[in-house]
Amino acid sequence: MTFDVASVRESKPDSEKGFVVGGGFAGNSSSLNMMNNSISNMLAMAYHLSMYQIVGLPDWTGRAMYNVQAKSDSVADEKLASLTKEQAELERQHMMQALLADRFNLKAHWETREGPVYDLIVAKRGSKMHSGGSLPPSTDELKRFGDRKIPELYQRGDGRRGYEWVGHDCHVASLAGILGALMRTRVIDKTGLTGTYDFDLQYSQSSGRDREADPMIWPSVPDSVEDELGLKLEPAKGPVQVLVIDHIEKPSEN
Repeated sequence: MTFDVASVRESKPDSEKGFVVGGGFAGNSSSLNMMNNSISNMLAMAYHLSMYQIVGLPDWTGRAMYNVQAKSDSVADEKLASLTKEQAELERQHMMQALLADRFNLKAHWETREGPVYDLIVAKRGSKMHSGGSLPPSTDELKRFGDRKIPELYQRGDGRRGYEWVGHDCHVASLAGILGALMRTRVIDKTGLTGTYDFDLQYSQSSGRDREADPMIWPSVPDSVEDELGLKLEPAKGPVQVLVIDHIEKPSEN
């Protein structure tokens, strides 16, 4: 599937007044609306990547932001509505990939490279995670999600002390994927834990100096993983799949 029409315009957000970065597909439709998104953000969405997996972007892409509006037709919307969640997500990724190829003249290829990774292992004192379903939803979660199923893993927090990843019936593989994004490299699950788990991971990506100045700021990701979950991020070497950008251009005017 592809978009029928698309508008791509470079945005000029005011850094002093602040600006909103966000957007995505509307519900189960083919309508896309993105505000102030970088090319790396669009690539991450189109190829379901973490930022560390994108290699070879030219310097200008780090400074440019874009507003994107695109849509297909009602037939495409009906088709998307008939697919499973996973199938629809793959179709939307393809639509984004086609948009990047058409408007940014993107050319890229996949490689697997040896590089720094982290092995996720159980710490010496054992896992501190609770078995899946043992921690009932909080009042705040019931209010937030209502009758909807609480996600396996979701983020909350305002950044003042840090952020939280909350797991409900969460597989360790899903946790490893999130930790990979936070650590900006691949995290390989070597825990041997095969069940599902409930947990609350409170962490901060502030510098050590910031945490020394304000003890209310939560610990770093590796410290929180060990202290709160009883797991450990151990530096290692391993294969990392990356998307290598061979060519990309500034988009043509609408």
